[in-house]
Amino acid sequence: MLETSIFNPAVVVLAVSIILAVISRVLQRKFVDRQKMNAYKAEIKEKQKKMKEMMKGGNNAELAKLQKEMLAVNSKMMQMSMKVTWISLPIFLVSFAAMGFFYGGISFEALFPLPSFTAFSIINPASWLPTGMTIMTGYYKAYFFSYLIATIILVIAEKVYDKVLKKK
Repeated sequence: MLETSIFNPAVVVLAVSIILAVISRVLQRKFVDRQKMNAYKAEIKEKQKKMKEMMKGGNNAELAKLQKEMLAVNSKMMQMSMKVTWISLPIFLVSFAAMGFFYGGISFEALFPLPSFTAFSIINPASWLPTGMTIMTGYYKAYFFSYLIATIILVIAEKVYDKVLKKK
């Protein structure tokens, strides 16, 4: 196990979070054709409208045909998304295993305050609300919030970058 005085866990977890967020976004841009994905989404939305109309009219034969078509489109979308998952999954698993090995079971000071939860239970939605802020954390919580923030920043930066490119 590494000594925390040599490697600050908060900095390492933040760096790993940012690196994984960048890798994830790069893989998504490379392997997911956003124009096709948007076309598939529009097609599904149109089919859903038709399905609602057919449900009112009671045309079951046409409804079954439309459901099969929608399933085929959903399958194409899932195949696109799964490419990214199969490539990124080993990278994420190795990263989590390494963070768990080095920082599992220890608490450290985060670089920024994180929400704290009291008696969190997946069954009780009221426990999902933070009860305050804390600076002491473990690697998983620090990773989760760092990754979330990094991903939001990257998505906003991508949208701005894409808009700038479209103007030129």
